[in-house]
Amino acid sequence: MDNNEIMVNEEVMKALLLLELVNGVGLAALGSVIAYKYVVKPIVAKIKAKKAQERIDGESINHEDYEFEEFDENN
Repeated sequence: MDNNEIMVNEEVMKALLLLELVNGVGLAALGSVIAYKYVVKPIVAKIKAKKAQERIDGESINHEDYEFEEFDENN
């Protein structure tokens, strides 16, 4: 093999490594988007809903505090 052929082989190997790197980064980005959409986003929504429900429950009126007159059917 002459020097030119060795250099071409090295360039091809570098290109293949770069292609593998780009594919890996692309797959990692795709995986993170899918994880965000189907895992992180629903968990955050559940936590927000739970906090909102706790806030609503804390602000609700406690009906036991009111005094009611007893109803007598005979009167």
